[in-house]
Amino acid sequence: MNLFNLTKMPFSFHGGWDTVVTVHPSVIKTFLLLVLPFSLIPPATLLYAGSDHASMFQISTVAVRWQQVALVFFIAELLTVPLMGWLIKTIAAEHKITVDFKETFLLAAIIAVPMWLSSLGLAVQDTWTMIAIGIAGLLAAASLLYHGAYVILKMDDPFEAQSLSYQAFAAGAVIWVMLCAYIVLPLMT
Repeated sequence: MNLFNLTKMPFSFHGGWDTVVTVHPSVIKTFLLLVLPFSLIPPATLLYAGSDHASMFQISTVAVRWQQVALVFFIAELLTVPLMGWLIKTIAAEHKITVDFKETFLLAAIIAVPMWLSSLGLAVQDTWTMIAIGIAGLLAAASLLYHGAYVILKMDDPFEAQSLSYQAFAAGAVIWVMLCAYIVLPLMT
């Protein structure tokens, strides 16, 4: 999967998804080539924001605290993708769709990409731009989930794909909010 295909995937059931479906990467390959490198972006931007413009967040804490939060956040990200893969698999089973964990893990990894990229907003020193980038990441992830569920889970009905993606996105949003709260709360103490 390349980033050019990723830009088409939120807007189409075929643009980029056809390539993903034919590749069938293993869980380990998806983890090593997609999840691991992209999971490094948020901790790196956290460390940058903490060292460059932490005062903008009205948080005064030592650099070691930023490093601790970044490390634990990185580990949490690595655990969240398989958790979302399992969740999508479980929701698919409720919709009477049989799918391998390999496919749901791939879908979870792909939908996480805009979230990882949106963390680059932490490098911006404008609060509203940072918020806009975060919201854009959420919207792109939701659209990727909808289009990806339809294609990867081999669904026939776009409305069923929409229902499944709503359920998975709601659970994923709760997890995302908990991760964000994890960032803010330890830094405030």
